[in-house]
Amino acid sequence: MKTIIREKKLLERLNHDPEEKKRRDTAIIKKLFHLAEFRKAGTILFYLPIHGEVDLKPLFSQFMLNKKFILPRVKDEKTLHLYHIHNLSETEEGSYKILEPKLHLQRAAASDVDLVLVPGIAFAQNGHRIGYGKGFYDRLLKKIKGPKIGIAYDFQMVENIPAEKHDTPMDIIVTETNVIRITDV
Repeated sequence: MKTIIREKKLLERLNHDPEEKKRRDTAIIKKLFHLAEFRKAGTILFYLPIHGEVDLKPLFSQFMLNKKFILPRVKDEKTLHLYHIHNLSETEEGSYKILEPKLHLQRAAASDVDLVLVPGIAFAQNGHRIGYGKGFYDRLLKKIKGPKIGIAYDFQMVENIPAEKHDTPMDIIVTETNVIRITDV
């Protein structure tokens, strides 16, 4: 079932009209800005978009002087390492053709993270998500105590995603029209 949802929602995201995508990205960023969890967070783990994901680069640009930002980098087939990033020019193409922080940057620990902005292909109302199927984020999220916020477009929301024991649910999901609170964080 996860494979079918993954394929369908990824195709929808890839076929997203660029102008509509930009409008929706802006609406999602505005909703994030108004969240108490975002305003309170000093250090945020975010991502750089691939395959039509919500683009959070404007959020980084707007708050890079007021907040600390961390990006993940693929270390091996199971592990993401975290790095502090001060400028988007401190990235390079890495594993899976994803822009990742350069290796010379200062490493960060999971305990440094106050808030995580989590990408995904599909999300359910109960906070579960479908990613690309490698489990990178699920393993990382288990180590992070701060709120986990799934970032998605409305069309990425599905009724149900079967949970497995290694899955880590989101605390909040933000779309262009909704803020869905799953837990009290």
